[in-house]
Amino acid sequence: MQARILTLTLAASRSAAFNFLADIENLPLWTGGFCEWIELHREGWWAYTGVGELAVETKVDDIAGEIDLCFRHVAGWTLVLPLRVRSDGDGGSLVSVACRQVAGLTDEQYEELFEGLMNGLRGLPQRMRPQAAVAA
Repeated sequence: MQARILTLTLAASRSAAFNFLADIENLPLWTGGFCEWIELHREGWWAYTGVGELAVETKVDDIAGEIDLCFRHVAGWTLVLPLRVRSDGDGGSLVSVACRQVAGLTDEQYEELFEGLMNGLRGLPQRMRPQAAVAA
């Protein structure tokens, strides 16, 4: 079983980074190719991924800067991705996520998940840049 931690520095404030990552509807925007889209059903949120449909729950603590994403597969395995968002002391933020391979997730599926997260997080600084005002 493998485990890796990704850490990223963003020019965005801690609150902007946290709010973006804590919004479950933004999940497809920062998980690379891992989460293709997300839908709200009667029984909760579902993510459509390369490893199948996964039920998704979040546990969010703004004060502590913690976002725990819990993915449950119908085969019975559960993957928890703990994200931590901290201030970098210069007006920016540090984002870290732990990615641990769980029983039931093949090496190939784990690599796909990890690569998707890494690619998505690499693109996060572009998404977190303030939008320039457009003159009318």
